[in-house]
Amino acid sequence: MNGIKAGEMVFYPLHGVGLLEEKVTRLYEDKEKDYFKVYFEELKMDIFIPEDSAEQQGIRPLTSQDMLEQSQIHFFEKFCELPLLAFERKKLLDLKLKTGDIFCVTEVIRDLVCAPQYELKLGFQDKLLLEAACKLLKNELMYVLDLSDEKASDILKEMMKKRLKYK
Repeated sequence: MNGIKAGEMVFYPLHGVGLLEEKVTRLYEDKEKDYFKVYFEELKMDIFIPEDSAEQQGIRPLTSQDMLEQSQIHFFEKFCELPLLAFERKKLLDLKLKTGDIFCVTEVIRDLVCAPQYELKLGFQDKLLLEAACKLLKNELMYVLDLSDEKASDILKEMMKKRLKYK
C-alpha cells in the first residue's frame, strides 16, 4: 500500500491521523488475513484494517506540506453549489470524505462554508459533516505542520473566516 511502513503516520478518513504500528496476520472466518494495526492517539484506540482493502478505504500517507498549501489554494477557488435535497447533499459529501483525499476534504469544508452565498440553509447533517471534515483537516494539519490542536484550529477558523469574505 503506497510504500507505507510500520512506524509511519497514516491518514484514515474515518478517524484521522494514526500510527501504523505493524502488519499482523489474524484468523478471520478460518482463513489467515493480513491487517495493518493503526493506533489513533486521540482516540486511544488500535484499529485493524484489512491490508487488501486499505487503499480502497482511503488509508494513505500523510499529505506533504506542499499538498497542504495546494489544498489551501483550492479552498479559495470557486465553490460548487451543493444539491438542495439534504439526502443528496449528505451522500455527495460523505463520498468525498470517505476518499480521504485532502482536496476532497477541503472541498467539503469550502462548499459548506459557502452555502449561504446562494441561500442554502445548512441542516443538522450538514453541520455534522462540516464538523467531521474540519476535524480531519485539523488533525492532518497538526501532524504535518507539527502544530498544537489549538494552533491548527485557529488556522482552520481563519481560513473559513477569510473564505466567507471571499466570493
